[in-house]
Amino acid sequence: MALSDMLYWAIGIAAIQAVYCQDNFIKVECDPENQGVYSQQAVLNCKVVSIKKDFQIIKMIWCKVEADKCVNKTMLTFENGKWSAKDERFSIGALEWNEKELSVSLLVQKTQVSDQGSYRFMISTDTGYDKGNTYLRVTAPYSVPVISSVPGINIEDSMPVTLTCNASGGYPPGQIHWFDQLDSNWTKSSALRTIPTQDGRFNLSSVFTTTASSSMALYKCVVVNDKMDKQRAEYQLAIGPGKQEGTKNATAITAVFVVVGALASGILILYIYRRRSRAGARRESMFPIMGNTWFQGTARGKR
Repeated sequence: MALSDMLYWAIGIAAIQAVYCQDNFIKVECDPENQGVYSQQAVLNCKVVSIKKDFQIIKMIWCKVEADKCVNKTMLTFENGKWSAKDERFSIGALEWNEKELSVSLLVQKTQVSDQGSYRFMISTDTGYDKGNTYLRVTAPYSVPVISSVPGINIEDSMPVTLTCNASGGYPPGQIHWFDQLDSNWTKSSALRTIPTQDGRFNLSSVFTTTASSSMALYKCVVVNDKMDKQRAEYQLAIGPGKQEGTKNATAITAVFVVVGALASGILILYIYRRRSRAGARRESMFPIMGNTWFQGTARGKR
């Protein structure tokens, strides 16, 4: 930040904190904590309470605080009747006057994980100066978990099976719990990996190895974050499809043999039929000649 900017903000804050001749008749009250959801709008609320009905605003500042100092890029300032912001994601909510009370809120658009932290509201009026702090807590829901198994098919009883549950895009870091169909908790037998992403969120991957049993084939994966929000998925072990696939294969082989056998029988019948047809044709061609010769021989004998 340029030296001139530093001097500007230092003078501005010093002006707000200046000691006035009259007593301080205003007080800033802020919500201790505000909730924000990743990529959605967050609202931080503060109000100014005054003993006097009317007071004139000289300057107001909203900013995020780190090490008890304002972060310049989050600075939102009201001066000379208008607001100015360093970041367009930060804006002022509606100013609501109620006689001796002024409600003023900070709006954070497209909330990011990095927006989580302490914020400060400061106000200087003709009746005094005060400031108040509030906290923005950001959460991001995890995706619906997806479960896979190795092996995925041809599973048999007493076979070791490794189940993997994956959930992505959540904040803060969560936990993955495993349950069987009787709701027995198998989480202690699993291994969890928490993988940070570039935007500050996390992906979760949990691996759980069990022994396949046809009487205990359903497993549940439950993703839990710090607010106890839950996403869950169920997975049914495909126990026994090896036998079914074997039956399907045997049926297919039997069908092939039947078709081949029928085809062979048809070819054989056709062959026999053609053979017989040819033999009949030969006899028909021979009998007329033999008949004529016999007839001629008989005629000669009579003569």
